[in-house]
Amino acid sequence: ALPITLIPIDSYSVHMNPRNGSQNGDEIRRLRKENLGISGRAFARRVGITSQSLSNIELGNKAVGLETLIAIARELGVTVDKIIREGDAAVPKGVAA
Repeated sequence: ALPITLIPIDSYSVHMNPRNGSQNGDEIRRLRKENLGISGRAFARRVGITSQSLSNIELGNKAVGLETLIAIARELGVTVDKIIREGDAAVPKGVAA
């Protein structure tokens, strides 16, 4: 049997790495504009983060805590899976994400 490691939810983060991080961030930006039609500053306020943090997330420069990712998905009206899968779809086949 494989060992199971439990990670406290408040310390878990989704690292937006250079290969797929910007695609995930692009997906967040696309959904923000299409679903809500609001500025990054207004969206950041709704999520409870700074506009600079949102900018870094959308650019793929910042790891996103699970709670923040859930808050982003909730505000966008989508699942976390949608953000991650849609972003990962932009990674070409054969390239490790």
